[in-house]
Amino acid sequence: MRKNLYEAFTLVEMLIVMGILIILMAVGITAGRFAINRANDVAHQNAADQIYTALQAYYTDNRKFPVPVATDTLADMVKTGVLSEYLDNGAFNGGTETTYYYSVGATGSDGQVVLVCVAKGGTSDGKKLGIYCNGNGFGSTAFGNTKITSKDLEFDSAAYLVVKGTNFISSEWDGKAWK
Repeated sequence: MRKNLYEAFTLVEMLIVMGILIILMAVGITAGRFAINRANDVAHQNAADQIYTALQAYYTDNRKFPVPVATDTLADMVKTGVLSEYLDNGAFNGGTETTYYYSVGATGSDGQVVLVCVAKGGTSDGKKLGIYCNGNGFGSTAFGNTKITSKDLEFDSAAYLVVKGTNFISSEWDGKAWK
């Protein structure tokens, strides 16, 4: 009887191992991308929350929210404008490239409502994943005919279109600084 002296892997065994490795790499890359996108969304939401906290501090001192004039943007208000003393710009991190929105509305009886929103998943023209908002203006009609009742607005919903409308000013964040 002749005994086979080879102790190597067969071609079929190698192909099976390579197939398993390719599947594991695909799963790992997908999970990594999801984690990175989720981390960016959390950074954007935290930045919107920071801006709203600065707005509350401004309101405490001035008994009103800052109303941007025609030439103001949210970036101007944060960098050198009325919010600069309430927000540590060195510690501010707006996440990756995205768009921030801001609006102040009147509710009657000299009351004001405010919303700070940020596009999830990048710029508003990018991935179209919706918008996250923070503020005291939820449920108010001060921003338009449609009430914004949730912090997370789905892409192309009526509330999403209100934020994208003319009552909100927008500013672009390029991942490191305001544009």
